[in-house]
Amino acid sequence: MVLLWLTMLLTWASCLPQTIQDPNSPIKNLRVDPESERLTWDLNGNVSKIECIKDSIQHIEAMRNMYCHIDGLSLCTVSNYTVRASEPPFSTWILFPEPASPDGKPEAAAENLSCLIHDVDFITCNWTVGQGAPSDVQYHLYSTDVDTREQRECLHYRADARGTHISCRFDNISKKFKYFHNYVIVVNGSSKDARIPCTDITISDLSRIEKLSMPQMTTKCNKTHSLMTWKMRSHFNTRFIYELQIQQGTEPAILETVKHGTSFLLPNPGRYTVKIRAQEVYDNLLSEWSAPQHFVCDPEEPPQARTWRVSLLIALGALLALLLALVLCRRYSVAQKIFPPIPRMKDPISDHFPNDKLMAWEAGTAEPEDCTVTEVRLVKET
Repeated sequence: MVLLWLTMLLTWASCLPQTIQDPNSPIKNLRVDPESERLTWDLNGNVSKIECIKDSIQHIEAMRNMYCHIDGLSLCTVSNYTVRASEPPFSTWILFPEPASPDGKPEAAAENLSCLIHDVDFITCNWTVGQGAPSDVQYHLYSTDVDTREQRECLHYRADARGTHISCRFDNISKKFKYFHNYVIVVNGSSKDARIPCTDITISDLSRIEKLSMPQMTTKCNKTHSLMTWKMRSHFNTRFIYELQIQQGTEPAILETVKHGTSFLLPNPGRYTVKIRAQEVYDNLLSEWSAPQHFVCDPEEPPQARTWRVSLLIALGALLALLLALVLCRRYSVAQKIFPPIPRMKDPISDHFPNDKLMAWEAGTAEPEDCTVTEVRLVKET
């Protein structure tokens, strides 16, 4: 932290113009304000059509002819800033920050600094040790939110065989980095033998440095269709299209593109293998292909399982038949108790005959199997 503030103080010393000041110059007191990222000056007389040029490449239009806003102003890399007026024709320039002092070692600064968002929640920055760095050099990384000026030191370092830091990781970035903010990443160096210059980069769009993670897919399927759904996670990219590579059985693989939504319906799937990847809409960032996933949506039943299933169905049928019989028996017995049969009235004529039947016959006639009938005449007693 002390080294970073030391760098800031040194930048103020570099605000002096590098040209000899003429009291009558149309543009005077050229200077850089690191905090506001402005290249400012004083006007002498009526001056118009002013522009700023960074390193003879980047042209920036002046605001109200009073200043130029420098996006991604570096506190470590020396750049030439030229201010040029058309009316009257005039130009002046300044170097910012000032070149390293004689006791410094520019070649000892960290090199090849770059940062990458990965695995959704992490930012890792990597660099290499400066070619002229002393053996005791050590590096530390800081991030600064350009919009809020909030500064964070990175805590999770990775070192080389000598113990020199060459990488650092920020965790839980959704709470530390904001989508539309600009960030300056600075690597400061320290050594007992020499002053080590810093190295920095500006990240103006976090979405562009993200390595997209693969979508996470789940599937529900049966004989007629397979519904594939997936989830895509990113804190800085929101719009994607998806590519699915599907191979059914031994057929050649086909490529399906899903531009809207996060699902795909595959008819008559059978056995198939699928891979998926995501592509960001605006910058065409691509994730890697997911690992192949294999699904069997209409599995063939082995003979042992079929025999077991048939036996189980037979046993279940027998059990159901037995239960039905028991239910019917219990129901008949209960009905008999609740509704007993009603006795019929006794017939005074026929109830004393066997089998409750009457036989009609005429006197004087005989059937082959009938007994002989003798007429009896009743004589009145005297």
